[in-house]
Amino acid sequence: MGPLHELRILEIGGRGPVRFSGMLLADLGAEVISIHRPRPVDDITPLGDIGLGRGRRKVSLDLRTPEGRQAALAIASHSDAVIEGFLPGVTEKLGLGPAECMATNPRLVYGRITGWGQTGPLANQPGHDINFLAVSGVLSLLGRAGALPAPPMNLLADGGGAMLLTLGVTAAVLEARSSGVGQTVDASMLDSDALLSTMTHEMRNEGRWVDHRGSNLNDSGAPFYDVYPTADRRLIAVGAVEEQYWNCLLTVLGIPDTGPDRWDRATWPLWRGRLATAVSQRTQSEWCSHPGAASACISPVLTPAEAADHPQNQARRNFTRIGTSLIPSPAPQFSRTALRSLHHTWGTDQTSQVLGELGIDATGILGE
Repeated sequence: MGPLHELRILEIGGRGPVRFSGMLLADLGAEVISIHRPRPVDDITPLGDIGLGRGRRKVSLDLRTPEGRQAALAIASHSDAVIEGFLPGVTEKLGLGPAECMATNPRLVYGRITGWGQTGPLANQPGHDINFLAVSGVLSLLGRAGALPAPPMNLLADGGGAMLLTLGVTAAVLEARSSGVGQTVDASMLDSDALLSTMTHEMRNEGRWVDHRGSNLNDSGAPFYDVYPTADRRLIAVGAVEEQYWNCLLTVLGIPDTGPDRWDRATWPLWRGRLATAVSQRTQSEWCSHPGAASACISPVLTPAEAADHPQNQARRNFTRIGTSLIPSPAPQFSRTALRSLHHTWGTDQTSQVLGELGIDATGILGE
């Protein structure tokens, strides 16, 4: 059993980060009951059993009907938490807002994840990962000097927001078990982007960060923390920040350890040229198989398919193959409580089973 096996979570509005949060909670052993319309709205909300939609007990309810709404409230009354990802006010209009759900269960935690948050002038505006990154100040920092900002797919806002929601809901459930009173958790992707930039702000406050893309220690500005092309047109990543790793890097690349102070930004173009010239002389495989590569913080830049076959990822079982599909495995790893296997599935629609187990009258819901 997973560490959260005692929790029951009701997921409403399974899109974007709320799906990621539901996946994390399910991976950790929670019973996640996910409400879906009898017919999916579009192909953007798949019910995948091994990806973001995995681990759920899927319940089909039309929340626009009194019967569907009452069934959802009944499930909430038997749950530890509700998580939802609609725009502010949508669940209230459905009669499934915090007040309605918590009236059925005073200990209930109501977790909400939106782009902008429940408050503020942009709260009701649409947006995507790139918009939240832009307003948080993070997007302006991503990319190389002289180039436009580079959006990092949807890893930061969606992923960070989902993890913030998951942490907040878990913390609130823990608190409710001692206080006997639930609460609302208001998480947003904008908030998560701002929070994830804490170290950058700390460096700015200390005068160790300048507000120009590609001009700092870990944003591709420093030559000892960057990506370089190899002789076979592949790439290696170099992260030789500390002195001992820098010295190892110079040794591996065959570069004399004499030269200007590498911490002086004015010397970075010179050092970058030296490193680029040296790296271009051998293939990615040759550099990464060099006996000193690990001590020099040299790593291959891999595709997703290649990453699954890397010995370290295989040792950690970081990816799982199911049929022709490749998917990241649940994480982190626990010493005593196992995570839910990707091979576990609740199967098809669980509406009748869930309602029956919770003693909810299915009349008018299942066409009975």
